[in-house]
Order: sequence, then C-alpha cells, then structure tokens
Amino acid sequence: MSQTDLVARRAQLRTMFEEMITAFGAKNFDHFSTFIGEDTVFEWPYLPLKEFPERMIGGSAFVAAAKVGMADSEPYNHKVDTFYDMADPDMLIVEYHSDTTHTKSGKRYSNKYLGILRYAGDQVVYWKEYVNPLTILEVYGSDFTNDAAASVEA
Repeated sequence: MSQTDLVARRAQLRTMFEEMITAFGAKNFDHFSTFIGEDTVFEWPYLPLKEFPERMIGGSAFVAAAKVGMADSEPYNHKVDTFYDMADPDMLIVEYHSDTTHTKSGKRYSNKYLGILRYAGDQVVYWKEYVNPLTILEVYGSDFTNDAAASVEA
C-alpha cells in the first residue's frame, strides 16, 4: 500500500468510527448497525457488568444488549478524544467518552473508553473495548446490571 493510500485509509477509518460512535451514542441503532455485521466479535477485558460475557459475536446480539443497557438514559453523546494509527491500515485504536443522564435516578453517567478495532472494508469485524465498570455500577446499580446481563443470554 502506498503512503497516499495508507493516509487515505486511516482517514476513512477515523470518519467511519466517528459516524458509527455518534450514531451509537444517539441510540440510532439502525445506522450504527450498518458498520457492524453478524460475524463482528466484541470483547471486554474488564467486563462492563459482572455477568456480561467476555466475548460476544454478532451485531444483532450487541445491539440487543445495548438497547437494554441504554434504555433508561438520555442519548450517550459519545465523542472521540484521540485516534492512534496502527501500522496495519485496517486497525485503529481510539479513546472516546460518553456523557448522559440516567433518567430514573437523575444521576450523570460519564465514562471513558479505549477501543481497539479491526475493519474489513467498511465494517468493523473486531472491537475490543476497555471501559470502567465501576462507573456503570455507581450510576445504574445492581438491578440494572442483572437486567442488562440477562438480555445477553436471552
């Protein structure tokens, strides 16, 4: 791949990720789903919820869990903080954050994330996300964590 092609691919990944994470944060799951497929692998080294799986395969499974997890909040308003380019033109590391309000308690939920992503064409095929699970528990509580985790198994 030429240097020009490499620069163009990196710019494309950044644009796609920003569009994808903005749609996700806005709870526009239909648009978000255009960036992931049924073979997409999602991993969480630090589980967002104790009962959550370390690995999930499939965009529809991820979206189903996200809909339950995000139901009692205003839009998450995800924003990108920093991109880190990789030697592999189809990989991306990105820091981003969310900021929303939990509607039942009125508590503010803000979290920071680190994502490692691999793309094939225009779709994410692998997404490893590091998130602070304590922030989730502090705002949403244990009832939420049990309900959201149960949605993954359903």
